[in-house]
Amino acid sequence: MKTPRRTLLEWDLGHVPPGLPWAGVDEAGRGAWAGPVVAACAVLTREAVERWGHVLQGARDSKQMGPDKREALAAELKVVLPAWSIAEVDNLAIDRENILEATLQAMRKSLREAAIPPRLVFVDGDRAPRSGLPERLLVEGDATSCAVACASILAKTHRDARMRELESEAPGYGFDRHKGYGTADHRKALQIQGAGPWHRLSYAPVAALQRPDADLRKQTEAALEACADVAALQAWVEGVLRPAYGALRLAWIEALRQRYAERLAALAGDGPS
Repeated sequence: MKTPRRTLLEWDLGHVPPGLPWAGVDEAGRGAWAGPVVAACAVLTREAVERWGHVLQGARDSKQMGPDKREALAAELKVVLPAWSIAEVDNLAIDRENILEATLQAMRKSLREAAIPPRLVFVDGDRAPRSGLPERLLVEGDATSCAVACASILAKTHRDARMRELESEAPGYGFDRHKGYGTADHRKALQIQGAGPWHRLSYAPVAALQRPDADLRKQTEAALEACADVAALQAWVEGVLRPAYGALRLAWIEALRQRYAERLAALAGDGPS
């Protein structure tokens, strides 16, 4: 007789010492052409499992769930989990750092912001976020660990909602449908409109369809030089750089970043303008 396969929750309970809170961490949006990468942390305790096991048993890889069921379970998890946290790293940081480091940064942030610090972390994937906590890497962790599956659901539903919001901020790309991933519809929209404020310019398919605007670059530089204080500089990022972002080459953006740092140091009193 075949031995029944253990559930994800049973796997967690078999790999965590008694009395320790543990967490799962997962990301959503790493492969997308636009939008933030999102990481979620889901903290579990044995007390929560005893009380809410009937809810937690429903957690699985978020990609294997339909949108309605995933949304409903995410709402339940936010109530029954002892602690959870979600963190974003946007496309500007992704282009500045690279997607791997941005993903690990989001994971570290989600762990820092959890109301209950876990004593053990199960991480989906093969790269450690280096959080300072004991970490165990699990390839296909969302199909192995209940805590990771919970994090997967939280990250996925949060990012989907965020992409629906971004469609209203940058309409016409279809973010509400494809969530920023490289579909045929997304490519067609890029061919028509060029890249926008939320696209990842370090991704080759996006860069290939950019429409760089040298005049807009000059306007963006002039607005940066016109900033009279630190608050104005901070407002420049979202008010000027963000709207222009898709029409700027990465080399131009790097020069703007360097000048921003120089101006910030000067306006903060740490250097010449």
